[in-house]
Amino acid sequence: MDAIRIDKVNKSFGKDVVALNEVSLTVPEGDLFFLLGASGCGKTTLLRMIAGLEKPDSGRIYFGERNVTTVPTHKREAAMMFQSYALWPHMTVAENVAFGLEERGIDGDELVDRTIEALKGVRLEGYEDRRIDQLSGGQQQRVALARALVVRPKCLLLDEPLSNLDAQLRMEMRGEIRRIVKEYKLTAVYVTHDQEEALSVADKIAVMNNGKVEQIGTPEDIYRWPQSKHVASFMGETNMISGKVDWIVRDTEESYVVRAISKAGEILQGTVTDKSWKPTVGDKVIASMRPEVVKFDDSGDVINQVSGKVLERVYQGATIQYLVRSQEGIYLQVTVMNPRNLIDPGAQVHLTARQNDVVILKP
Repeated sequence: MDAIRIDKVNKSFGKDVVALNEVSLTVPEGDLFFLLGASGCGKTTLLRMIAGLEKPDSGRIYFGERNVTTVPTHKREAAMMFQSYALWPHMTVAENVAFGLEERGIDGDELVDRTIEALKGVRLEGYEDRRIDQLSGGQQQRVALARALVVRPKCLLLDEPLSNLDAQLRMEMRGEIRRIVKEYKLTAVYVTHDQEEALSVADKIAVMNNGKVEQIGTPEDIYRWPQSKHVASFMGETNMISGKVDWIVRDTEESYVVRAISKAGEILQGTVTDKSWKPTVGDKVIASMRPEVVKFDDSGDVINQVSGKVLERVYQGATIQYLVRSQEGIYLQVTVMNPRNLIDPGAQVHLTARQNDVVILKP
């Protein structure tokens, strides 16, 4: 397995479409690394460049210390699994899996042994003679994985591999893909727009937007400590309240605590997560807080306290989701775990959040 390094890669299609803009990132050796973003953000273009299916206008791509920017696809020791699986319907399962070996001139006992080994790796032993149309969607996906693994790649590239499966199969296959990547000691790059999928499986995530990488980090870092308004809003639900900086103090060598005042006079206090940005007194900022960190609280604590009226209550079993309209007219979501006392729509309430759960962002 090799680390993958992208160095200042640019790609445009025509004069008006900038797919990638000065993208640089490193996929550590052995990591399951996710490229996450909405449609059109550039994630699939970047994956295709790593595979050698697209050429950058400028910049370099490395596998380990090897510059593969101009190396043909079949010489990169990478295997790609497409969203559609791209299986041959006229071939058996074994013939589909063995196809890549045959293209590489491997035959005889080695071809048979490696095909069986790959099918065992995805838990499809005994399916060698089945036709593709005799398999479920999840089984077809496993065949596509086995076909990628049989050539013993150093890097595995996956383009929305679970999008064609139902919800239950997607959950099952998330764990399978992670197991396979770790058992085979692969470096894997996985493209998706599904935040839950990325949070539950990835070692690291790169959130992309408009051809750029906005943030790279562990799932917890990306979710709990977003560094931009886009990342905060894209990675699940969040509440955002605007204010002006009233006070700022250094929290650690790399972060600041900021207090801001909203239009309604509420005191908003949290941590600046973008290490390249230091707001000053009078600057406009946004306080972002996830619904699950917001609490109903009548204790009188004025830090991050927002008053409002409950508009809706949605019971979801383990949780209840409340929609609250603040005095400023902002709609806030509150998620209460294991609820015992229900609050009725129409009730006047006070909401609070701990300073450590509030992120201060650029507007």
